Amino acid sequence: MKPVQLGNTDLWVSRLGLGTVQLGMAYGYDNEPPPADSDAIYLIRHALDLGINFIDTAAKYGRSETLVGMACAELSPKPIIATKLSITNSADGKFLTGDALRQVIEQSLQHSLQTLKLDALDLLQLHSLQRRFATPELLAILDDYRDRGWVRYWGVTTYGVEAPLDALEFPERFCSLQVPYSALDRRMEPQVLPRAQAQGAGVILRSVFLQGVLSDRLNALPPHLADLQNLAAPLAQLAREAGLGLGELALRFAAFSPCAHSTIFGTTSIDELEANTRAIGAGPLPQELVAAVRAIEITDPTLLDPSNWQR
Repeated sequence: MKPVQLGNTDLWVSRLGLGTVQLGMAYGYDNEPPPADSDAIYLIRHALDLGINFIDTAAKYGRSETLVGMACAELSPKPIIATKLSITNSADGKFLTGDALRQVIEQSLQHSLQTLKLDALDLLQLHSLQRRFATPELLAILDDYRDRGWVRYWGVTTYGVEAPLDALEFPERFCSLQVPYSALDRRMEPQVLPRAQAQGAGVILRSVFLQGVLSDRLNALPPHLADLQNLAAPLAQLAREAGLGLGELALRFAAFSPCAHSTIFGTTSIDELEANTRAIGAGPLPQELVAAVRAIEITDPTLLDPSNWQR
């Protein structure tokens, strides 16, 4: 799998990246429990054998960082590992300030470095930002840890438009954006992605399968997610007409988007891992199929937000 330069950094990442949240904790619309540690480690190493060199994790993903650290500890060279930290107060969701902000950043960095068994973090992403966040105080702290050599590059993972646009105001600080994007969820296209591309920011796409909705599991969704089945039906029809699985269509549409550097996916299945690698090997979708996908419009974008999928 030919690597791609992540924006203006010197990090070269595989077009397909491995997300590890569901290896470390229960996840997804069905709250699937994680696999045994040995199975998770085998899956990570098998992904590397298949040419994936970009692994996404976070301290909040249960045992994910621990498993990634165990899987990669003896490797040389190591894959590009991106992890995350939160700058919000878990009690009220407000941004931390002052000593509390610096303390939580330093503690999180120390924990991730130790757990991942690294001397420096290639890419450290501020986690799940939804609104403007870039204060002078925060930027100074991030500069400090970069200057110390703890973090090579800072990035962000975001929801909505406000936070990624704020990050793009500081291209010298934030080298990458990780945003939700899929064949149905193209809300980042009007404002965020063109600007990121113009500035040379790294773009990492996630949620390309909508937690499994855009896959062969579409017809097995529970009754309370019937609206999602209806939402994805036109896309599934296009896939059938093209002789593709829904998951392959969804992955190739996102991964070969002009703005994308790496597209991450999560799985606990070796079969899914291998199928997704083969899909990337098949290359971009035909242009007429891409146009047909783009012709599908979502009238109720709230259905694209997994937080609205509760029973």
